[in-house]
Amino acid sequence: MPICRDVIKSQHLQFVSKLRGSDDADKARLLLSGVQGIEAVETRRKGRLRIRYDVRELTLQMIEAALRDVGFQLKDNLLSRFKRSLIAYCEDTQRASLGVEQDAEQAILSLPDTLAHDPRPHNWRNYL
Repeated sequence: MPICRDVIKSQHLQFVSKLRGSDDADKARLLLSGVQGIEAVETRRKGRLRIRYDVRELTLQMIEAALRDVGFQLKDNLLSRFKRSLIAYCEDTQRASLGVEQDAEQAILSLPDTLAHDPRPHNWRNYL
């Protein structure tokens, strides 16, 4: 089945571990579990999250941008960037063919207010 046909997408997110013993995948799972458009979120292993979402409401690009805004660090090697680019192209093309609004700024992923803003400066988030 081609990657661009399914409306319900299933992707893996891999986090960069900042501190020994802290698992960002579990924190992100708790954060994303109540968001509209996300059907299932489960932790596969330490640092890795499996997410199922409806492409008519969200894209992987929106989800990753929201997680980065909160302070999570996703794995960003060459293969991950290539995969993200391919997925973004497929999802944007599919949303355009379905007539879904393309403007990502109008469809911002809303995270709970208590968790959406980290008061620490960006360079201190890795240490505290």
